Amino acid sequence: MTEDRGSARWWKEEQIRYWRETTDHYLKFGATFQAGIFRDGDSAGESYDDNNRTIVKRSGLRRGQVVLDAGCGVGGPGLYAAEHVPDLEVHGITLSPYQAELARKMIAASPAGGRIHIRAGDYHELPYPDRMFDRALFLESAGYSFQLEELFTEIGRVLREDGKVYIKDVFCRPGKLTVQEWKQIDLFRRIYVQPTPPMEEMTAALETTGFSVTSALDIMPMIVSKPVEKDFGLPRFREFSNLPVHWGEIVAVKTAG
Repeated sequence: MTEDRGSARWWKEEQIRYWRETTDHYLKFGATFQAGIFRDGDSAGESYDDNNRTIVKRSGLRRGQVVLDAGCGVGGPGLYAAEHVPDLEVHGITLSPYQAELARKMIAASPAGGRIHIRAGDYHELPYPDRMFDRALFLESAGYSFQLEELFTEIGRVLREDGKVYIKDVFCRPGKLTVQEWKQIDLFRRIYVQPTPPMEEMTAALETTGFSVTSALDIMPMIVSKPVEKDFGLPRFREFSNLPVHWGEIVAVKTAG
C-alpha cells in the first residue's frame, strides 16, 4: 500500500531521503548543519565554533548535565558541547541512519567521544527512559516536525522536573503574507521538506504540552547568514528573493509532571 502523500510517515520518508541526498554536501561547511551563525556579545565571530559557543552559553549547559540533541544531524554542536563542558553527557538522535553512521565515526576520534552518543530514530518516539535529561536542544530541527504537540509531549516525558527546552530555528514570519511571499515559503517548505511554522505556533504547542515559555526572541540581528550553498553544489538549492522567514530563539521550562 502506498503511503498517502502529505501524511506524517510520508514526510519522514522524504526527510530521510533529503538528508541522504544532501548530507555530504553540507559536510563541506563542517559538522554543524545550520543555516545561520548565531552570535551574541561574547561570541562575535562568523564561524560555526562561534555559533556553537553561543548556543552552549544561551542554553545553559553545565557540568554534569545530561542533554538531548534532538535532530542532531552528524552531531557537530553536541560534540562541541561535550568537548567544552566538563562531564557533560550528550545523546543525539537523527532521523537519518546515514547521518548517525557518520556521526559515530567522527565522535570516535574525539577525547570526549565517550560522553556523546548518537543514534538513528524519530524524535517523536524517543528510545530513552522517563526523566533522563536536564536539557533538550533543537538546533534548526524542531521546524521539521509536522506533529509539534506530539513532539513536545514526548520531550516532556524524557525531561526531568524543571528541565528546559532550547530552540534555535527558522520560522515563518507571522501575520498576513502576500501572494508572492506565500509562493516563496511554499517552495522553501517543499525544497527543505519542513513545515517552517511561525514562532507563535511552536510556543503554543509547548504551552499546550506542559511547558512554560520563558523567552521567545527574534534573533535576526544576532545571525550571520552566508548563502554559499550554491558554491558547494547543494542539490535543490534555490535563490529566494522575498522569503518571509526569520531566525528565532525559544526557551521553555517543563512545568507539568
